[in-house]
Amino acid sequence: MTLLDCTLRDGGYYNEWDFAHDLIERYVRGIAAAGIDVVEMGFRMLDPGRFLGPTAFTDDRFLARLDIPASLLVAVMVDAKVLLSTGDATAVVRELFAPKAESRVSLVRIASGYGESLELEPALALLKELGYEVAVNLMQVSLRSAEELEDFGKRCAEWRVDVAYVADSFGGMRPSEVPATIATLRAAFGGPVGCHFHDNMSYALANSMAALDAGATWVDGTIRGMGRGPGNAKTESLVLELNQRGLGNYDLLALVELVQDGFADLQREHGWGSNLFYFLSGTYGVHPTYVMELLKDGRYSSFEIVHALQGLRDEGGTRYGRDQLTSVVSGSNRSYPGSFDVTGWAEGKDILLVGPGEQGHEKRADVEEFVRKYRPKTIGINAHAPLASELIDAVAVCHPIMAVMDAHALRELGRPIFAPREFLHSLGIDPDNVLDVGFSVVPGKLETGTTAVVIPQLLVAPYALAIAASSGARRVLLTGFDGFEPNDPRYGEMVEVFKLFSDLPDGPEIVALTPNTYPIPKTSLYAPWT
Repeated sequence: MTLLDCTLRDGGYYNEWDFAHDLIERYVRGIAAAGIDVVEMGFRMLDPGRFLGPTAFTDDRFLARLDIPASLLVAVMVDAKVLLSTGDATAVVRELFAPKAESRVSLVRIASGYGESLELEPALALLKELGYEVAVNLMQVSLRSAEELEDFGKRCAEWRVDVAYVADSFGGMRPSEVPATIATLRAAFGGPVGCHFHDNMSYALANSMAALDAGATWVDGTIRGMGRGPGNAKTESLVLELNQRGLGNYDLLALVELVQDGFADLQREHGWGSNLFYFLSGTYGVHPTYVMELLKDGRYSSFEIVHALQGLRDEGGTRYGRDQLTSVVSGSNRSYPGSFDVTGWAEGKDILLVGPGEQGHEKRADVEEFVRKYRPKTIGINAHAPLASELIDAVAVCHPIMAVMDAHALRELGRPIFAPREFLHSLGIDPDNVLDVGFSVVPGKLETGTTAVVIPQLLVAPYALAIAASSGARRVLLTGFDGFEPNDPRYGEMVEVFKLFSDLPDGPEIVALTPNTYPIPKTSLYAPWT
C-alpha cells in the first residue's frame, strides 16, 4: 500500500504554485513525520511566459534548498502536453530532467489523456534510461471505454511503466463504478495500479476506498483536499481510513498542524471544496475548472453558473484552458468580417450596456424602470443580461468561451445578437437574427467601423463599446460593470479599454449608473436624467 500526497502540485492551481517557503518546509517535515510514502512536490513545466511559483517547475536547485527527509520518496508530475509540445518528447525530457543520480526526484508521473498516451513511449523510455521510476496517470477515466482501458494497461506493461494510474478528472464517478475500472486496468497491466479521485460529488474518499478494495495499491490525497476545482481525497481522511483498515500505520498527529493551521488559511482564501456547482460539473461530465474560473471571476450569479454548466453539458465541456479552448473553438482566427452596417442603429440616442455584475442584479427592478422611463437602446453583455427580455434591444457576443457556455441560451434568446455570423458558425451556433458586426483583435487599439470594429482584447465589453460608438449613440450608460480590485489584472484590462474609448475622436460620452471601481464618470441610477 502506497499513499502519495500531491498537495503542492494539485493545490497550486489555486495560488499559481506560489507557496511560502516556510510552509513548504513545514509541509515536507509533517508529511515525512506522518509516515506518508511519497510526496509529489510539484510540476515540471517549460517556461509558461508568466509568473508561476517554484512548485510549478520543481527543479533540482529548488529541491536541493529544502530539507527533505531521506524517508520520503520524491515525485514530480509533467503534463503529456508539455512533453509533446515541441514534436520531440525526448528533447523536452532532457531539458526538464537530469540523470537520477543528480536529482532528489525518484518518481516521474505523466498526466495524459488517452490519445496523448499513445505517443509517450520515447519519453518513457528515456526517463527509465535516466534512472527514474515512471507512472502514467490516465486522465478523464470516466470517459474511457473498457477497450481503451485495456489498451492503456497493455501499453504501460509493454513500456515498463512502474505504476498505471486512473484519474477521475471530472469527479463524476460513483463508488459502484470504480471496481470494474480498477479490475480492467489491473488485468491488462499486471502491475501496481493507482487512483486519483476528485471530490466534485463528495465521493473522493469513498471512491478511493472502493479502488483499494478492488486491488489498487497506490492512492493520492492532499492536505484538506487542496486541489483544482473542488479538490481531492483528503490525506488526513485517507490516513484515518487506511489505519482503520489495517492498510497503514500513519501518524495523524504529525499532520494536525498542517491541517488545522498551515493550509486552513489557504482554504479560507481560495475556498476549494465540493459544492452544488462542482457536483453538477461531475454529474454533467464538465471539466471542473469551468466552475473554478466562474466562481473566481465573481461576476456570475448562481443561476448563470448553473445555466453555463447546462450549456457546457449540451455542447461538450470535457476540456478546459482559456488559451487552449479559444484555440480549439476559434482556431488562430481573431478577425472576422461583418455584413451588418451598424451606422445609425442608435443615432442620437443613449445606449445602456447591461453588464453581468452584482450591482446590475441587485438593482434590476430599478434598471428596468429606468429603461421604461428614458427609453435608451439596450445591449446586454453576453446572453444572460439581468434585464427583462422585452427591454433588451440586442446582446453582444464575441468571446468563444462564453459563447460556448451560452450556446443554448443564444439559440433560445429571441433577441437580436451582435456577433460575427462566421464566428458563431465556427462554434456550431447558428441562431436567428444575427446582427453581423465583425471584429479584429489588435492590442492597444479600439476603433469604430461600419460593419466591423477593432478591439484591444478578446472581451465582450470593448466589442459592445465599439459597436455603441459606431452606431451614432449620444451617450453610453453602464449598469452591472462592477469592476475588479486594482491589484486584479482584469482591472488593468478594463481601464485600458475605457481609456481607448474616451480617446475616440467624436466618441460618445460614457457614464456609469451603478457603482464600479473604474476611473470613469459616474452618476446615480436614481438621479434626474435628461
